[in-house]
Amino acid sequence: MRRFEFWKLGLQNVIASAMRSGLTILGMSIGVAAILAVLTLGDAGQVQVRDEMERLGINRVQVTAADENALLRISDSQFLQAQLHTTVDEIRMVECDLHSGRHRAKAVMLGCDWDTLIQMAPVLAAGSYPVSTDWINGLPNVLVGQTLAEKLHLTEGQWFSANGKLLFCKGIVNHSQQATAVDVTQAIIAPSDLVSPLVAGTVQQISIHVPSTSTPDAIAQKASMLLSEERSLLVNTMTMQVQMEAADSILYTFVEVLRWVAFICMLVGGIGVANILLVSVRERRREIGVMQALGATEAQICGLFLCEALIYAITGGILGLLGGGVLVAVAGKSIDLIPVIKAGDCTLVFLSAVLLGLLAGVAPALSASRMKPVDALKDD
Repeated sequence: MRRFEFWKLGLQNVIASAMRSGLTILGMSIGVAAILAVLTLGDAGQVQVRDEMERLGINRVQVTAADENALLRISDSQFLQAQLHTTVDEIRMVECDLHSGRHRAKAVMLGCDWDTLIQMAPVLAAGSYPVSTDWINGLPNVLVGQTLAEKLHLTEGQWFSANGKLLFCKGIVNHSQQATAVDVTQAIIAPSDLVSPLVAGTVQQISIHVPSTSTPDAIAQKASMLLSEERSLLVNTMTMQVQMEAADSILYTFVEVLRWVAFICMLVGGIGVANILLVSVRERRREIGVMQALGATEAQICGLFLCEALIYAITGGILGLLGGGVLVAVAGKSIDLIPVIKAGDCTLVFLSAVLLGLLAGVAPALSASRMKPVDALKDD
């Protein structure tokens, strides 16, 4: 019997039981689709979680002076940037007397550059963000905390004064998506250059971006050592490495659990293949007996059933990849992910399905090949 005849006869046997074969292929394809979806969505989820953690400042080290009487300087920020070869931002704070019409209040003005403002990601209750060029150029367009705005009876688009300097309320801040040194709902967020003349070259906090080649703890230790050696300044450093590692661990565990669940789904599909072939062996005892009587060898009969197993696995694998692509697109849209299906994942999942189908067909194939012609041809 030629190889082509193996596949032809195997395909005919699969088609002969269309309903049963369809359900078997469906079980295999569901497992393949589930694994592909978990792999793709898991990778996309990890990327998004990492981006969210970075946006929240987990990839930054916050440096403040250990002694409240020893302030950090702008030169310290420049020194750390040169030594650590990474981006360093400053946060400057000054207490101001605010006036808006007949209303008065005291509040902290928080000065930062544009990148730090974006990193801080304040959420607006009203108004809009200042234009980036206006912020960089130090124009008096500021964001006002919601609680402070209520005290001053201030709305977006109004002018008010801070220490005698006129400021324009561009937006009202509800809260910040990143932890800050002060409560932003009771503060003013202003361009760094606007606050600089009021703080005489000092800064309250230095924010160091952690490069991908290092860790927050390593950068924090190095920054502390550099400032101590440079001007005998003791500083406090705050990192969120523990939180980041915990988040990574939780996400990894969650994705691994889903992968095992998806693998079990595909394993169930493989069991379905083994089951239908075992039933097929029992129903085709006479056919097997006739083949043996006509001179078919054990290897040829075994090969026939393995071909059928591969037909189930290959068909289920192809349909599973298509179904997985649809599942990934729908799931990604519903949970606001941007999944990217990788060719390597598709290849791995498809080959796994083929291997599982082949293994599932071994037992039925051996059972058929070892059947004695006398037993195969006799009536039940």
